[in-house]
Amino acid sequence: MRLCLAGLNSIRQGTYSILKEIPFILESFYYIQDYQIPLIHSAELFLLDSGAFTFMSNSKTAVDWDDYINKYADFINAHDVKHFFELDIDAVVGYERVKELRKELERKTGKQCIPVWHKSRGIDEFKKLTAEYKYIAIGGIVTKEITKAEYPMLKKLCAYARHNGVKVHGLGFTPLDVENYGFYSCDSTTWNMISRFGKIYRFTGDRIVVATPRGKKIDKSKYVEGEVHNIREWIKYQNYLRRF
Repeated sequence: MRLCLAGLNSIRQGTYSILKEIPFILESFYYIQDYQIPLIHSAELFLLDSGAFTFMSNSKTAVDWDDYINKYADFINAHDVKHFFELDIDAVVGYERVKELRKELERKTGKQCIPVWHKSRGIDEFKKLTAEYKYIAIGGIVTKEITKAEYPMLKKLCAYARHNGVKVHGLGFTPLDVENYGFYSCDSTTWNMISRFGKIYRFTGDRIVVATPRGKKIDKSKYVEGEVHNIREWIKYQNYLRRF
């Protein structure tokens, strides 16, 4: 299993040198920085999220999704991005419009995108996607559209997809037992809790844990050092999880 580190757009300049050591990365088209462009090809797996929902949330006017698709496709083509997600905006424009945008994106790039299945689409649609795509994603976990009580369903969906030779990505899904669900890949921004909470992490050999004493946080003057440390520990965790 491949655990992708997400949110690397927010690191401090002194941390840049370690980025090339990260094997699996997910970044948003909306947030990606120039210093991250080389990672598209240096990483073993680089996934590009459309950033459409974030863009819409920050836009003060109505969004021209056709224009957004053009810019997204241009970036994908310019940098030969291999794995990229569709515009995951069912809740905003409806699934029929999402499918139209998916088709247009694939036409402009000449590649299949990674469609993002939501529970609201139904199980039949999940099965249809596994028949048409070799790499799909499951969304709605972070927003609790899929609750913890429904996590056993994720195992069944991954098993079904795997039986059909399809890879599944769990968007924002990294519980402590993430290796037990059958995902091909998933992503997490938890490594970067140092910026928000001053937390330091440590890899124990099979788990990643908070090493900062309860109620304590590191001094801001040591944030670059802390970021580098955290990324190194999460790389260890990434390499541990790749065996599953």
